[in-house]
Amino acid sequence: MLPSYQNSTDLLTEVANNTKLYTLLIIQLNKDFHLTGIDVTFSEDNTPSTLKEVLLKVVKKLLLHDFNSFTNLLYRIDISEKDIQMNDATDIDLYAENITFLILQRIWKKVWFKERFYKG
Repeated sequence: MLPSYQNSTDLLTEVANNTKLYTLLIIQLNKDFHLTGIDVTFSEDNTPSTLKEVLLKVVKKLLLHDFNSFTNLLYRIDISEKDIQMNDATDIDLYAENITFLILQRIWKKVWFKERFYKG
């Protein structure tokens, strides 16, 4: 069963315990960003806290300066509008933090399912 996490730090700390899965998470994150046309590359050498910090900055920048790319990214990653609307958007820092967590959760779900059911 896919584990549940409380926040981005918990998720990334747990995933980083398995180097292969952590690398696959970053590869998938890069793939989704590039397929959306966002010129950002996350390093596989990043610690979980650094990855979260960099992703959070990118999300906040997209929210403030390129909302169209932001919405395209969420569509590409497959984050539902319902999940996005459940977050309070009055505090941009908190909103960006929550969206970062949703992105990491969805990317992790993709990686976890691929690794568990489509190995070959």
